[in-house]
Amino acid sequence: MKIRIPLMIQDPMTTKRRGIKPIEGFDPDREAFFLDGPVTERIAILDFSPTTGGLLKGATFRPPPPRRVRGWYENAAGADLYRAKGNDLYTPAFMQVSVFGTVLKTMYLFEKKDTLGRPLSWAFNAPQLLVVPRAGKWANAFYHRDSHSLQFYYFPSPKDRGRKVFTCLSRDIVAHETGHAIVDGIAPDLLDACTPQSLAIHETIADLTALLMAFDSHTLRNFVLKKTRGSIENSTAFSSIAEEFGAELKHTTGLRNLLNKKNLNPQDVENSVRRDEPHALSEVLSGALYSVMIKIHKGLKEEYAKEPEYAKRADPLFSASGAALQKGAERFKRMIFRALDYLPPGEVSFADYGRAIIAVDLVAYPDDDRMRDWISAEFVSRFIVPDESALEVRTRFVHKVFKKIDAPTLYASDWASYEFANRNRPLLCMPSNIPFHVRRRLRVVKKYDHDETGHECIFKVSWDHIEPNPIGSGYPAERRITVGTTLAIDWETSMILARLTSAPPADSGEYRQQRQDRDMFLQRLVKEGLLKVGKHAIGPDGQPLLSAIQAEVKGGIMRTRSTAKLLHIVGKR
Repeated sequence: MKIRIPLMIQDPMTTKRRGIKPIEGFDPDREAFFLDGPVTERIAILDFSPTTGGLLKGATFRPPPPRRVRGWYENAAGADLYRAKGNDLYTPAFMQVSVFGTVLKTMYLFEKKDTLGRPLSWAFNAPQLLVVPRAGKWANAFYHRDSHSLQFYYFPSPKDRGRKVFTCLSRDIVAHETGHAIVDGIAPDLLDACTPQSLAIHETIADLTALLMAFDSHTLRNFVLKKTRGSIENSTAFSSIAEEFGAELKHTTGLRNLLNKKNLNPQDVENSVRRDEPHALSEVLSGALYSVMIKIHKGLKEEYAKEPEYAKRADPLFSASGAALQKGAERFKRMIFRALDYLPPGEVSFADYGRAIIAVDLVAYPDDDRMRDWISAEFVSRFIVPDESALEVRTRFVHKVFKKIDAPTLYASDWASYEFANRNRPLLCMPSNIPFHVRRRLRVVKKYDHDETGHECIFKVSWDHIEPNPIGSGYPAERRITVGTTLAIDWETSMILARLTSAPPADSGEYRQQRQDRDMFLQRLVKEGLLKVGKHAIGPDGQPLLSAIQAEVKGGIMRTRSTAKLLHIVGKR
């Protein structure tokens, strides 16, 4: 069934200030059905009355009549919401449908064959993501795994008390929070991580999801390139995240700005960030990756400008900028999102994520090393890794074990997968005689360079690692973290396309640094009263407190739970 859904291009005040029309259409084509709400098999909108707290009737769906091609959602007066304008944007029906469309389009961004090449699944055991467009009065928005939900709040503008700011009307915020839900489905260990860089990866991907949704908007893309004469380097329409929201909280360029020089060099007083603060750390990684995107766009623009189609025009670089951005965003999206599939389980660092990006790029673009060179240069210049050798990863190699087993068998059989892992611990960087867990295997079909198709089995195994826990008296002397290994295996040949592990040797500098970062992070949580042991992190209703991080203790060993809740607390900077 065909349907057209309106969604916000940016937030209402930013589009008004820039003179951009506020909405554009989206035509989803992968859903089995559409119901009032909106509701589909994978998403359900639940809108509550701000006055009574009761569940409101959702927007009404109208299937296409005989003379109309597309179905639509309508407002209270029966009009097609795609034609909404002005104050129509603040009606419950429009907010319900716009947030629904933005969540769905964000999911499609990941699922395309030129990206992950597979349907998404959630980290919770249920088919539907619940989306609450008006969850209450608060300057915040977040993804919450336990309730299977995205929750968007609203608050009175400090600048104009007669106006309310609805986070569900910000494309950046909705895409960002949907990004968190998607990342949790792909890399669920990050939710409980006590490594600051693991949490920062969660935040970075969410920010870059908002960026790629901006790139994907034909209206916004054309507006920005026309205004900047074909550059993405100095446009806050792309690099600033949640401009209206940030402005209301007195941030100068949105909640965060991807165009930055943030780094981990303690000697750089102006740009260095704390290693124990995930939000600040995320700007180091997102800044590095946005700089790579700028280079990709500039390189493609110069390349396309030489082609006859653009060379004959008055300004070839400007004329080629749109095609260059569209093509460059596709490659950028492939690498940063596919790297999540290649990312090893457990506590991971920026270096782990960088190696996953490089492995993905090597598999998809073996003859074009420009992006890999730019990634390496950015990671070194921002002191994420000491040198380029730290990002080296082994790809495309044959292992003798696959003479006895193949990728389809690993994918299909839990027993065969367990036996494979147990017999091949050295290949998987796994200690002997330690219990382990084989994760759900993935079968993916994705596009490589020159439209070639790759068919892969993603195989992941994880296990527990015990390390000292020097975070203060009253807490166990040891803590438990998860580590693991990913194999990306060619479906037809069983060649190992990539092997990546989050379990570096205990005597390596990388491991020592990450363990020190975990110590600092947990010590800060203790100092701020956020780390609670056992039942002290549970509220009177029996549910985990949103304001506390739970320290679970078993056998005298501590493990953290739901540390990613810190990413929900906007005031924590």
